[in-house]
Amino acid sequence: MNTILAAKDLWRPEAFQVALSTRAGLQQTDPDLYEDGLVHLGRLAGASKSYGDPRDGGDAKPDGVWIFGSARWVIWEAKNQAKETGEIGADQVRQAGGHRRTTEKEEGAVAPGDSICVLASPKNKVRDGAYNVAEENVYWVRPPVVLALFDTVTRAWREARARGLETMSATELAAVFREHQALPSQWLPTLRQRPLWRTPEE
Repeated sequence: MNTILAAKDLWRPEAFQVALSTRAGLQQTDPDLYEDGLVHLGRLAGASKSYGDPRDGGDAKPDGVWIFGSARWVIWEAKNQAKETGEIGADQVRQAGGHRRTTEKEEGAVAPGDSICVLASPKNKVRDGAYNVAEENVYWVRPPVVLALFDTVTRAWREARARGLETMSATELAAVFREHQALPSQWLPTLRQRPLWRTPEE
């Protein structure tokens, strides 16, 4: 929670409004706008570091990385430009799983045990073979889940701002986020509802 308290630039109205404006990008198919939304969502969610792909690494780099100190990383592969028809294939699942190693190299550290890789895709199905190549801790979420998380954490920020965010302690801010189910421990289970390494029958 100290990472949320440390996001002092979000205390300023103009900075907070910029972060809020990126919600629109999470409703778009444009990869750059979506990535920008993911980066700002990571900061709003309390990541001590949140960054995206500078677009010079091709498919090798993740679209978003949220670093929560030594507690966990949340690493994103966004396929928001995909259509709902068809299925998530093995290549996409491999790509998402490989981002953990890419991020470890970037950070110069081993990912904490509670870290996850998230494949965000609007598709409704997963091809059977994709489950066979998925690495552990790779999950699939659909775009509405990402939007709902954005709304959850921004409600907590609005409440904190209304109560006088500038003077809040870490404990007080944590209490506000807990009220809104906006702590990482509260929203992570939502991102973990669809693991991709299980067999289709599980």
